[in-house]
Amino acid sequence: MPRKKTFVDNQFEGHPLCNVPREFSYNYIRTIVDLVSTMTERHSKVLVARFDLRYPQGYEADGTNRDFSAAMQAVCRDFSQKKYDPQYVARREQQSSCNPHYHVGLVLNGNKKRSIPDLRSTLEKHWAEQLQIPLSEVQEKALVYPCNRAPDGSHRSNGRMINRNSLDVWEQKKETIRQLSYLGKVDENDVTDSSIRKFFASQFYKDYNRTMTLKRYWAERRANASSGSFIGSM
Repeated sequence: MPRKKTFVDNQFEGHPLCNVPREFSYNYIRTIVDLVSTMTERHSKVLVARFDLRYPQGYEADGTNRDFSAAMQAVCRDFSQKKYDPQYVARREQQSSCNPHYHVGLVLNGNKKRSIPDLRSTLEKHWAEQLQIPLSEVQEKALVYPCNRAPDGSHRSNGRMINRNSLDVWEQKKETIRQLSYLGKVDENDVTDSSIRKFFASQFYKDYNRTMTLKRYWAERRANASSGSFIGSM
């Protein structure tokens, strides 16, 4: 039986989704849940943060996702060098503006990275470089928005640490998925052409499988070494 492309609900496999029941993309929500699950299997602590990337008013973008993709590649290179194991999901949206904006969920190794503030500065740096505009303009116009305001203007927290060893880890994961599920909603007012990609996810499946393969390999090496056996190289 083929999977549904979309569904209307306020939960997914026991995980609450954002706001009231609304239409979601099955594949987008599936990817979000898998990312959170994979990262919490890989790291005992996982740091999650939300940001929006925007173009300045009057900027003429080319309509593709090239700026976003290039900026995120640079961000991930920076974070990878620091052993943060950066992964992300993102959603392109475009309604009345002549340019799109991007909702981004960053997911990092919380054992290596424990706080949010300088994540934004890294995104600001690479977004400014990609758009070839001053960093001060990105900062002053909040072109990297930290998603810390509710629609009514009140403050809301951005950033969550999932601790796999915590007694309420399940609640931490549920709240994280609820927050990220906004990226999986179906927006009927989105004017993005159907030929242009709307949803993005890093290579967390590939990275996780490689990590598990290497762990099994070295575990076998240690077991065989202790027993006096020999196992060849990979």
